[in-house]
Amino acid sequence: MSRFDAILFDMDNTLHSLREARFCAADGIMAYKGCFPDLHFYSLNRDNPNLVRYSLTDFFRENNLEGINECIWLYQQLEISCLRPFKPMIELVWKLKEEGKKLAIISNADIKSSAIRIRELGLESCFNLIVTPETFSLKKPDIRVYLKTLELLGVSPDHAVMIGDTASRDIIPAREAGLTAIHAWFGTVEEKDPLIYAENPEDVFRILETL
Repeated sequence: MSRFDAILFDMDNTLHSLREARFCAADGIMAYKGCFPDLHFYSLNRDNPNLVRYSLTDFFRENNLEGINECIWLYQQLEISCLRPFKPMIELVWKLKEEGKKLAIISNADIKSSAIRIRELGLESCFNLIVTPETFSLKKPDIRVYLKTLELLGVSPDHAVMIGDTASRDIIPAREAGLTAIHAWFGTVEEKDPLIYAENPEDVFRILETL
């Protein structure tokens, strides 16, 4: 299907919509507390492992709410239950695995969060390598993350492609490391990458076939 020996994936907003899951969880917390200042704008849609706690703490303090620990737990459960995969991307991962491609996830989410999300997506057995900030004590956009991942996979950068939604973390540094990169524009609010972008999950399959 593809000339690439290794396909690297970002996870959040590339394989599934973390943004929608977090909006859903935030809606649940606001409804539960009967308090509707917009929790969506407390910076919940980022990858800092402690950001949910920090953001909810700010929300509770500024709105004179109680029960923060209970709601942190509730938020986390809602986020997991609201994860919705981009189905064509999940099908693509399975197809690539069947073809014997080497597959890896490179995520800035911590190892615990990554493991939960991968399990919810049903992809536990698909990847040769799951790279989180704990793996190399590095995180994207450091290009060494890409080079070290490919070293472990035994694949050179010119035979690898990275697929991700964030230009600054997934696309630009991957290209600087010598990989081809596909911007998963369907998972972001950024402008389209000027070189290679996928408007919808189905496009990724087509792009891989033509590169």
